Amino acid sequence: MTKVVDGDTIWASRGGVTEKVRVIGIDTPETGQCGFTEARNALRGIIGGQRVTLTPGARTDVDRYGRALRYVDVNGVDAGLRLIKQGYAVARYDSRDGYGSHPREGAYVRADAASPKAACADPNAGSTSGGTSGNGLAGTWPQAGDKYPCPQSRPVKGNEGSMIAHEPTDRYYNVTKPEQCFATMADAEAAGFRPAKV
Repeated sequence: MTKVVDGDTIWASRGGVTEKVRVIGIDTPETGQCGFTEARNALRGIIGGQRVTLTPGARTDVDRYGRALRYVDVNGVDAGLRLIKQGYAVARYDSRDGYGSHPREGAYVRADAASPKAACADPNAGSTSGGTSGNGLAGTWPQAGDKYPCPQSRPVKGNEGSMIAHEPTDRYYNVTKPEQCFATMADAEAAGFRPAKV
């Protein structure tokens, strides 16, 4: 059993023992910061009540707060890497800032360099109260019926299985589960995705 605390921390239970787990090599916004809710919800979407695999890999086994440091994988999907690719997390707490390298650091840093970042200076980014964000979308966000929302500042969904990108007006947008989120279709195409056929 797992419970998501925020974008980089979960509670995991096994055999009657519950421990707080901090995901290795990533950082997401804290409570009250821009992007907190989106990052937490994104991790909830990845885990979705499924069984997770916890794998050690940090220089130390626990952090200074007593949380176990682990990679979190769900059905072969690296949750930390997925959050970075979607723009909800940044690669951090690694050899670049004194925490020591970890086995997946290279992949995390490469994904972070290629990932679009949320425009947290935009007061409407991630807002569900309406208005228009920097991408020109108006109204409530996420759209009604969207099962797998991207942040409002990066609404274009990139599906890595098909390498197809979907815009909010596309027919299958609300049922597309993105591995990456982009601010514009041009950004998605630059990353190797092709626009969905209308």
